[in-house]
Amino acid sequence: MIIELERGRQATLDQIRDLAVRFGNRVELSEGTGVYDTVHIIGDSREFASRESYILGLPGVRAAWQPTGGYKNIARVVRGNEGKALHRERRVVEVKGLDGKVRRFGGGNGKHIFVCGPDSPQTLEQTLTTARMAREVGEKFGILDRVMLRGGAFKPRTRPTDWRGLGMKGIAIMDAAREETGLPYVTEVMDHNLVEQIGAHADMLQIGTRNAQNFDLLEAVGRFGKPVILKRGFGNEAEEWFYSAEYIANQGNLDIVLCERGMKTLYTKGGYCRNQPDLNACTHARKQTILPIIFDPSHVAGDHRIVAENLMAACGHLVDGSITETVHTEAWRREQLCDAGQALVMDQYAILVEAVLEYEAHVAPKMKTILRMLGTD
Repeated sequence: MIIELERGRQATLDQIRDLAVRFGNRVELSEGTGVYDTVHIIGDSREFASRESYILGLPGVRAAWQPTGGYKNIARVVRGNEGKALHRERRVVEVKGLDGKVRRFGGGNGKHIFVCGPDSPQTLEQTLTTARMAREVGEKFGILDRVMLRGGAFKPRTRPTDWRGLGMKGIAIMDAAREETGLPYVTEVMDHNLVEQIGAHADMLQIGTRNAQNFDLLEAVGRFGKPVILKRGFGNEAEEWFYSAEYIANQGNLDIVLCERGMKTLYTKGGYCRNQPDLNACTHARKQTILPIIFDPSHVAGDHRIVAENLMAACGHLVDGSITETVHTEAWRREQLCDAGQALVMDQYAILVEAVLEYEAHVAPKMKTILRMLGTD
């Protein structure tokens, strides 16, 4: 539920907050530029909304909106009972680093967040070297507050005999990389029983494509409350993806970043890609939800030689960032135990980052002008 409240009505805000807590909801206040602020009731707000008459009678309340769609917490457009539409502002998801800098996904600020690193931490030296190089990229281009690490300590694999990561030993390696470089990291969690254990270490949690509809896991991550990257299931329609995000949001956590990573289709059998990228889904997510949207060029490619093309193509859809698998040297590719073929060497990744920044500075503003003219921004 969304409430428009006259600024300065602290007593009313306290009453709204007390009522929300009573029904297990969380409250966020978004300060407007005019006379009214917006109060967001996050979570399953059906019980709260049943008190609408009481809420509308509180001093300073201008209007109350009850989203009518299935994904009420994350919808970009909501409608009141009288049918009037309200376009919500796009959300900013913040991830804080030990370096004191805050990485901000989304909000329509046009600043691409670069998440990079090994498919999985295998050795301390490998991971530290990659992390140092990632930090160097951030320092070189003056975007250190837009660089994060990735690394999967727990690996979901198609074949049960394949290497499945170092588990908590891998998490310890990622902790060491963060400690030295100050860069925050995201890692995948596959079991709802491990959310608290992994979440006590990681700065951001990831739900992988195979778990996009693992509803117990989604709800556990939602309750834990840390920022989360939610990958689209490789067989999910966009609406199913949004409902998965709603499972997280319904537990009171709106710090969700959507990630498009390609679909399994008949057209991926020819060997030219691993998963079919659905770039239109990025645009659709931006229009339909308030959540940031990032792109995974590694899993759509399956081949490091076409990762760069895929990432640059996604920039045309104004994604808020990317998550890319990287190796520190070409020689390491022979040692990598998972997805070696789709990892980009860090020296090449640095050039790709520069290309994205050039696009951001010179092309993206023109794209935004076109979208404003079309009324689709």
